[in-house]
Amino acid sequence: MKKKYSLCLYYVLISLLFTLESVVYIGDPGDQFEFTKMANKFSFFEFALFRYKTWSSRLLIESITMFLSAHYLIFKFFLFAGMIIFFYSLNELLFNNTKDYRIKYITPIFFLVSFPSVFFTSAGLIATMTNYLFPMISFVVGCYLLKLSNKWFIISSVPFLIFACMQEQFTVFAFLLAIYISFRNLVIKKEKLSLNFIPLVTCSILGLASAILSPGSKIRVSLETKTWYPGFDKLSIFTKVAKGFLETNRVLFLSTELSVIFLILLLFVFVSLTKKLWRVTFISGSLLYILLTNKLGVPSILSALSRLIDIQNSRNNMVYFNWFENLFPLFFYTFILLLLAYITFKSFSDYEKGVDAVVILAIGYISRMTVSLSPTLYASQLRTFTPLVFSLLILSILLIKEEIDNLNVIKDCEVLVK
Repeated sequence: MKKKYSLCLYYVLISLLFTLESVVYIGDPGDQFEFTKMANKFSFFEFALFRYKTWSSRLLIESITMFLSAHYLIFKFFLFAGMIIFFYSLNELLFNNTKDYRIKYITPIFFLVSFPSVFFTSAGLIATMTNYLFPMISFVVGCYLLKLSNKWFIISSVPFLIFACMQEQFTVFAFLLAIYISFRNLVIKKEKLSLNFIPLVTCSILGLASAILSPGSKIRVSLETKTWYPGFDKLSIFTKVAKGFLETNRVLFLSTELSVIFLILLLFVFVSLTKKLWRVTFISGSLLYILLTNKLGVPSILSALSRLIDIQNSRNNMVYFNWFENLFPLFFYTFILLLLAYITFKSFSDYEKGVDAVVILAIGYISRMTVSLSPTLYASQLRTFTPLVFSLLILSILLIKEEIDNLNVIKDCEVLVK
């Protein structure tokens, strides 16, 4: 019981630290100032319908953004309380059967590394957090309630899942996760599908339908095309996906704006060394070396990618796209992603855990790739990487769990030998 209280106090302290770090940016220019003006013109639900018809399918997310933009103190409380609940729910989702409380102290630290507060400032702190961080928190809480397998908890999960699935990227995340769980249980394990997943499947499908059918989404794409990406509507779907693929991997591997990628590679090196997976050690160590040398400005294979981007930017033509010219980055990034999938799978002793980890990583990546269909591809900045970084956060925690399990096995073997 004492350990449980200590862990809860730890959640409170880390949540307070993150909240205090975040409010440093609360006065920076952002969308919250426009939302504050709208708060004087619309009621809560009236604004949700207005935005659904004229701008976005996010409904209540839009209304809550408007409300919190006009109430800074309430926003700070929501952020603080939400982080406490998030840490607890995520740990219970991943470690509900573990008796070792020490591993649960890792999650908040890894969150701070993966999601520094500046990550959520590109559209203003309040607007960005309400549209990206809060849906992520809501998604985790909803999944945790589903896992409890109690009728009332399952019912309670619905509002959280509805809110999460009003955000397009987490709708895709939830939908793909539901498909994978259904396939794994029905086809691979030959088990009956639990009724617990019905809310997840239903909410994700409704979220996808809402995003596609929303009249506001079509208006928004039209306006943002003129503002951010003239000629975007003339690009083929294949070109849009290719551009999204290149931009996603540019941020991941070339500009290295996401510190979590270094954390993941370090964990791969650490886990593979203790498990004597020398091939994984070599691959992850090589990738880490390439990224670090590029970060330090030392010439490497990534220098050619930087040069190609400079050439393309000098044209000042966002519509132009030459497939032959981009063969090298397309091939190189695909190769790197395949290597990451391989070392992820090999880092887990259990086959099923390895597959689960790769799928979680793929789901986060695909969810990020949905921004390829938006004219704000190059303007949305880091916030649209939230589902991918979330997947990387989960992977980093699972790697630590795998390492601890491996060390426990070694310890048990040593005891038996003695």
